[in-house]
Formats: sequence, C-alpha cells, structure tokens
Amino acid sequence: MASFRRSLFSRNSSYNVDVRMKTFKSYVDNPDEDENDEEIKKRASSFFQNDLNPHLLPGEKTVTEADSVLCFVPFTEKKQGISGKLFITNFKLTFLTGDRSSYDQQNRRQRNKLIDDGDIPLTNIESIYQVVSGGKRKKLLPNTTVSTLTKYLEIHCKDFRTHVFGFKFTPKDQIKKITNAVIHYAFPSKSWLLYAYEYAKNLQPTGNGTVSNTPLYSNADDWERELNRCGCTKWNVCDVNRGYCVSQSMPERFVLPMNLMSYDELMKAASQFNENRLPAWCYTHTNGASLVRMAEMYAESELADYVGNSLSSEMYIRTYCNRLKTAIQLADVNKGYPVEMDLTKLCPSLKDVQASYERLKELIFIDSGKDFAVQDISWFSSLEGTKWLTCVSQCLKVACDAAKHLENHTVIIKEPDSRHYCCLISSLVQILLDRHFRTRLGFQSLIQREWVAMGYPFQREGCLVQDSSKSNTEYIPLFLLFLDCVWQLTQQYPSGFAFSETYLVTLWDSVHMGIFETFLFDCCHQRSRYHIDARWQQRLFLPSTWDWNVQFSDDDQSFFNNPLYVMKTNPDVNEALNKAKYLQSSLRSKIPTQELYSYELQNLEGSNLCIDGTKSLKGYRLTPLTGAACMKLWTQCYLRWQTPAQIIGGGNPSQYLQQCVMVEEILCLLHKIEALKKNSAKSANSLARTRSDLVFSMALDTPRTTELLANTYLSSSFPFSSVQRLSREEKSVFTPISLFLEHSTIDYDYSNDDD
Repeated sequence: MASFRRSLFSRNSSYNVDVRMKTFKSYVDNPDEDENDEEIKKRASSFFQNDLNPHLLPGEKTVTEADSVLCFVPFTEKKQGISGKLFITNFKLTFLTGDRSSYDQQNRRQRNKLIDDGDIPLTNIESIYQVVSGGKRKKLLPNTTVSTLTKYLEIHCKDFRTHVFGFKFTPKDQIKKITNAVIHYAFPSKSWLLYAYEYAKNLQPTGNGTVSNTPLYSNADDWERELNRCGCTKWNVCDVNRGYCVSQSMPERFVLPMNLMSYDELMKAASQFNENRLPAWCYTHTNGASLVRMAEMYAESELADYVGNSLSSEMYIRTYCNRLKTAIQLADVNKGYPVEMDLTKLCPSLKDVQASYERLKELIFIDSGKDFAVQDISWFSSLEGTKWLTCVSQCLKVACDAAKHLENHTVIIKEPDSRHYCCLISSLVQILLDRHFRTRLGFQSLIQREWVAMGYPFQREGCLVQDSSKSNTEYIPLFLLFLDCVWQLTQQYPSGFAFSETYLVTLWDSVHMGIFETFLFDCCHQRSRYHIDARWQQRLFLPSTWDWNVQFSDDDQSFFNNPLYVMKTNPDVNEALNKAKYLQSSLRSKIPTQELYSYELQNLEGSNLCIDGTKSLKGYRLTPLTGAACMKLWTQCYLRWQTPAQIIGGGNPSQYLQQCVMVEEILCLLHKIEALKKNSAKSANSLARTRSDLVFSMALDTPRTTELLANTYLSSSFPFSSVQRLSREEKSVFTPISLFLEHSTIDYDYSNDDD
C-alpha cells in the first residue's frame, strides 16, 4: 500500500493512463494472468477519478485551488501520502484525490453529512505553520501575507488533528495563492465574514424554539417548564431585560425571586453588578435550596465614579442590592443564609487554563514517529507538567463542594462577569444532583441554558473571529474543560449516563463546525442581531447543534447511546434483572447487611430502582473522587489521531461494542420468552421486539450499518480514526467489528422461531 501511494506522487495530478493501469493492476490482490487490457482499463477508470470538485454546501464558493499537492500520512516522516488537489472555499479547506478508494460510492464521508473525509472547516483551524526550504518552520499569524514559497503547510486543528501538505510539484503561483487564502479565510476579522452568514441565506426556519425536543430558552415557556420540573414555587420568569435594555450579555428572560422589586428598582440594582448582570437562578434542589449565579459588584471607588460621586446614590443602590440578596434567601424554604462561593479564588485562573492547554497541545500536536518515540520515554512526567488534569480535578472538587452545600443551604456562585466558571460549575453541580441532566436531552438543555442562553462567549473565547488586540494563542478552552469533567464522571459512573464518550467527542467537534448557531455567538443579543440583520434585509436562520439529523444518520447517532444505561433503565431488562435478583435472595442471609447495602448501592446507581427495589433514585447525588490521582487522560478526544497510540482491536470501543451486544442478547432472549408465552408462531411473529437504539439494534435493520461494521477494523480511536488499509496477512491479526455479530445470538431471528 505504501508503494502504491508513493507511486501517486506524480508531477501532474492527471496521471498517465498506462501508469495508472499498471499501478492498479499491481495493487489488486491476485490478478488473473490472462486479464486483458480492456478489463484492466475498465477497472482502473472505476478506481480513479479525474474530475475533482469539492462537495459544496448552500452558499459555499470555491476561492482557489492548487494542483499536485501531497497530503502526507501522519507518522510516516513525510515518506507516505497521496497526491491530489487542495481547495479553499469560504467554509473549508478540502483535499481531493483521484483515488476513489478513499471515498464511498457517493463521494461522501460515512460519518458526517456536512463534511467529507478530507475536509477541514476553517473555524476548526487553530494554527498554521509554514515550512520553507531548509526546514525553517514559522507560525503564520492572522492578517499577514506570505511572499516566500512554502514547502510544507502544517494545519493544527481544534480537534487535535494535524494535517501536513507538501507543494513540491505544485506551480509556484498556486502555492502563494493557497497559502494566503488559508490565512485570510481561517482568521476572519469580522463576524459577518464567517461562512455561517452565507449559509444562513439559503436556509429556512427549523422550528418555533424547540429542536429535537431540546428547549432553546428563547421564550418564557421553556423557563417555566424547567421551574415546574424542579418544583420551584418562589421563583418566576422575569422579562426585565426585554430588548436587552439592562444587560446585553444576558438573555431577555431569566429567573428571579418572586415579588422582588419593581422594574425601576431592578434597573438601579443591576447598575452595581459587572456588565449589569443581575443574580440569576440556575437550579432548585429537592430540599428547596437553590443555586444562583452572580457577577461581582463594582468596587466602592468604581461605584462612586459610576453614580457621580454621590454617597447618597451609592447607599441608595446598595440598599436595593441588599434587598436582592434578602429575596434570594427568602426563596429558600429553609430560610438559611446563602453560602457564597467565590469561583475566582476556588477555580484555576483563566490564564492557568490557557497555559495548561498550550502545554497539552505541545504534547499532542505531533505527526512524527521519531518525536512520538522520544516523547513516549517521558510521557507521564510531560502529562503531569501540563497541569491539565489538575485543572479538571480542581473544577470537580469545587462542584462537589457546591453540591454538598446545596443539600442544606442556597448557594451563590460568583465571579467577575458570571460568564465563565459560573457556566462550568453550575452545570457540574446540576449533573451531580439531578439524574435528568445525565440523559442526552437533559444534558443538551443544561448546556443550552447555562452556557448558551446565559452568555458564554463562544465566538470570542473560541477565536472564531480574530480581534486585532488579541493573538490566536489566547484561546480559552473552558467548554473543553467542562466536557472533560463530565467524561471523568462517566468513567467513575459508567452506567449513570445515557450518553457515551463518543457523544461528548462529537459534541466537541460540533463546536468548531462554524455553521450551528448554538456555539457561534457570544450572547443572545449578538444572536438576535444576526437573525435580523439589515445587511441583507431578511431574517436569517441557522440550524442548532441539537438537531443531530443535520450531521448524522440514525445509525450513526446510535453510537451516542450508553448500553449500560440502557440495561439499567430499560423496563424489560430491569424486570429480568429483578427476577434474577429475587431468585438469588436466598444468598442474602449469608451476606452481612452493611456489605449488601454497599454492594447494591454501587450496582444500582443509574437505575430506576432504590436499595429496596421499590423507590426511585431521583435526587441521588453523585460523589465522585476528585483527587488528581483519580483523573485520567481523555484519550478518545486527545489521542484519537495519533496512530502509534491506537490500540488495534481493543480499548474502550471494544468494551463498548461488546456491551451493546450484551444488551441486544438480553432483549432478544426476553423476546424469545414472550414468544414462548404466546405459545404460537403466529402470535410470536406479530410481537414487536423492544428496541435499544444501540448500534447493533440499528444494524439489524440498516444495511448501511451492517456494511460499515463489516468493513471497519476496530481501534481505540473508533469511530473517529480509521485503521490504515491492511494486507491479507495483517487482516488476520486484527478483530473486525463484524466478529461481534458473528458469534452472538442477535444474528438469530427469534420472531420466526416455531419452537
């Protein structure tokens, strides 16, 4: 395969037909000796493609292109790769090759509907490096122009993938055009230069505030439903910020204590808080205590300047602020004094997170086998030196402390603008306390409310638009830090979450697609200005990230579901497990009570059953270990593109798929039992089998999924990074995913069994 790919490194991307035929014939396994040239030519023409054009989305336009570009295979020291064309559009950088084996029959990547396998969304590009003759490497900054010829172009992406392109055979004028085009379009200086604006012109409205049942909190009804779900009776939805007249970084509607103040009094109280952000409700625990987020108040000197050096005005405003805090206290049924937590002192500083992230990138962004071997010698010390897991540990500890306080008192979390750590800590607290937020729908609604609606600056902190006063290194990965914390919880409570780690990684990738309104803006005010932009005199719409059907098919989305959670929460499976436990009840007399209590508590977490098997575990609090020694590196997210670090035939995906098989086995056996109870083949055939919505449940009905599983070789990076094509001898060493189906009873059609 390596020699075949090297043979494609020709000066002209339109390869000589005779050379192509010979190369193709030598590549085919065991070709017939008497095969004539016409048959070879026919097979070669189906194998190669001359008319290379990128798949374009609505509003997407090709900017420039370069011929005979070499795309190198990672960790091959630039000795293996393939030749093709490199395109720049206003949405993505895309590499296309004449080798049709790189694509499926429709030239589409199997995993994502919007981007092909060789596509890199421009908003996903974090940094660009130019390597010139002589090996000198230079980072290309925004708003710069390259005049020197580029030998290699390295693209570092926010999903931790590195792409390297060579221009040895590319015309010189095309090299400069393609290099400068990448810089210009990857780092726009204005938000309206983002491709999303062109994309939105061609789209129609997708709903009335709800996408895939996920509330967007753009209207009062969404807030009211969440209040009712939490059983809140002393808080109500307030529209004091209607038209964003109080704070542009807060939503028009949010929740405040009931019967608080008049509109004018709230306006005066808001003026004392940073960015005029009034304290806002986040969550109410089952005991009536609430979680509240609050921005810091102006210092006395700043406040004096703000109100015109009037002492009476200062006292007047502080009186309203005290009334505001008193109202928060009275909203707690326990009437206890709220616990205030200063996140600025408790959490790592944003600069520390930035520095830690930069060190983590240095550890991850490598594409050389030699560098990997050198790094492997001191891997653990280098990982510890990044301090990334320390940041994760600190955030989890603060969230656990807040959750513990909330069991007795109302908790107020505060920071300067209440737009950074307040989003992270409030989300983690709710996940720890409420099982609803451990489901996919609950988790999505949590992010939409605490991050998107409450104004986390995704555009600014994600460097989607380059501010002239900032450099590209000032990327703040706080949302990644949050997802990492959630992943740590899923590792400690593997059956407690309805979604898988693949879902979390896919969510992180979707943040950088650049066409979903969920993660494209800094606040609701900016989003509203975009929706009604006079620039085009029309109302613009973008899809929400939560509408996963835009990106993935149903069988692809089945990888988002956690089989252990399905096993714990599926009524049929639960019933079968309860019967099994009942049959083993005779063992109870032989097990000490305390040991039995501890055992069942650990094994029933995440299920619908309590210790006695009769009551719901609603409100059960997760108590994770938060020490740095208990933290793990999220390898599927950070190391999925590092080929030498992939475990072929193993890793977490191997466990995941076997768990999926186990659940399907149980459901099939339950269906068999029900069919036998009916005591007739006719009634058995009419009996519908319970669907798990897991990958193999989809595979039973979807030929495309079956084909995908049968032609994929499992690695620890599945389903993001595929294993390179293997020889016939190598194939016997690795384990295809299809083997999980071959040796399981889910291949058997129980509904047609007459026995």
